[in-house]
Amino acid sequence: MLYELMSNGSLAGLPQASLPEGIPDIPGPKVILLLPYNRYLLGHSFMRNYERWIWGKPGTEPQEIFLYEDESRSLVLDASMHVTLSAGVVTQIRNALLIQMPPPGEHLPTVLILRGILKDHPIFRDEGLVQNEPAFTAQMEKDSILQMIYWTVRFALFRGEFEAIARTKTWLRTASELFESGAHSPRVWFSLTPLPGARELTELESLSFSVDDLQRMVSQSAMPVVLFSKAGYLVLSDFGGSGAAAFRVWVFLPAPLWNEMRERRKLSIRDLVISAWGYCDAVHAVTERCRYAPTDFGSVLSTH
Repeated sequence: MLYELMSNGSLAGLPQASLPEGIPDIPGPKVILLLPYNRYLLGHSFMRNYERWIWGKPGTEPQEIFLYEDESRSLVLDASMHVTLSAGVVTQIRNALLIQMPPPGEHLPTVLILRGILKDHPIFRDEGLVQNEPAFTAQMEKDSILQMIYWTVRFALFRGEFEAIARTKTWLRTASELFESGAHSPRVWFSLTPLPGARELTELESLSFSVDDLQRMVSQSAMPVVLFSKAGYLVLSDFGGSGAAAFRVWVFLPAPLWNEMRERRKLSIRDLVISAWGYCDAVHAVTERCRYAPTDFGSVLSTH
C-alpha cells in the first residue's frame, strides 16, 4: 500500500505501482508513506507477527522508529526541519499494515488453555475441529463469549500478559452473562499519575464525575474508594506495588450492574473490579482482532 502525506497533514492513497527508486523492496506485507523533503516511512511485517517501521531518504541507510497507538510522531530531519504525523495518521498507516498481517499468537496453546477454562463447551468434543485453526475460528463466530475469551487468551499468551487470562476467568466466574448488553457494560481507565489523562477526564466528566470528585477519591488513605453519581458507581483501586509498578484502575459500573454484582451476588470490591476489567480486556481483544487480516470462512465451512 502506497500513500503520500499531504501538506495539510492528511493521507492520500496512491495507485499501486513500482516502488520509488532507492526505497527498500521488502517482501511481504508493507505500507509506504511518501513524506516531504524526499523522505519516506516504510512499515513491514517482521517475523510474521510483528510490525517494524523504518524511515529515511531513498538510497541511504534507513532508521528504525516506533509508532504508538493514539500518539503523534515527529521525524527530525535536521535542526530546522521535521515532519509530524498526527495520531490519526499513525492509526491509519498502522491499520493499513495490520490488515495485511495474520493475528498474532498461536492457536493450539490458546485452545489448550481455553479447554481448561470452558471444560463443558461442546466445541471441544470435536478434536478435529479443535486442531483446525481456520475451522475452529469460523465456528466460534457463532458464540460471542467464546470468541472474546479466545482472542483474550491468544493475545495474552503472545505478549506474556498472563494477568489478563486470570481477569477473564474472574469475569466468567462472576458475571459473564451480565455484560452481554451494551447498555449495562462497565468501563475502565488507567493512570500512573494521581488523576487520569485529559481524554479520560472528559469521559469521566460526561458520567457526572468532576475533577474535584476524583481528587477527593485520590486523597483517601485507604483503597478501594467508591463514589456514586446519577450515572452509576465509580471505583478507584490501586494495583501493582511490591516490586511491580503501581498504577490506578478506575472502574465505572451503571447502577443496575452495581446492584446485581454487589448487592445481590455479594462480590467483593476487588472481584467486582477484576471482573469488569476482564470483560473490558475481552472486548478490546475482539476489537483488536478486527484490525488484522480476515479469515476466509467460506472455503473452511464448505469443507468441514
